[in-house]
Amino acid sequence: MNALVLVFFSLVLQALLSGLLPDRVSPPDLWFLLAVVLASRQNPYAGLATAFGLGLLQDLSSAGYLGFHALGLTTAAYAFYGLRVWLHWEEPAARMVVLALAFLAKWGGFLILVYWMRYTTLPTSTWAQVFAPELVLTLLVAPFYLRLAEALLGPGEEAYA
Repeated sequence: MNALVLVFFSLVLQALLSGLLPDRVSPPDLWFLLAVVLASRQNPYAGLATAFGLGLLQDLSSAGYLGFHALGLTTAAYAFYGLRVWLHWEEPAARMVVLALAFLAKWGGFLILVYWMRYTTLPTSTWAQVFAPELVLTLLVAPFYLRLAEALLGPGEEAYA
């Protein structure tokens, strides 16, 4: 039940931040943080399926290409599971490194899909107006979001580390 509260809170806060920030600034990616938090509490099979489902929900709610964000969040969760083997998720500095690298993996998934769909590479304006602010704001919001998630869901399980 608390996971549903976190999902609802994340969706409302994402919509609120998207509306309050100027158009040229991309809001923090709370969908990404939600996928990583839920993946950190599940085994890899369930975590990847959860990330894919959240991505499909994001695609449906934004009327985008179906599967675009699903692939991005799935690659982020996959990178999270791979990085968690080498870095301890409990340490704050390691969390930021894992989140930053998983965020890069999410964008790597986007680039793979863009290439597969035969689009041209992303223009520099996308990197300057979307990628950089989204990465910085996501990493700034992450400690507060992770603390909220831990308060709602309890301490993370280490059985799947």
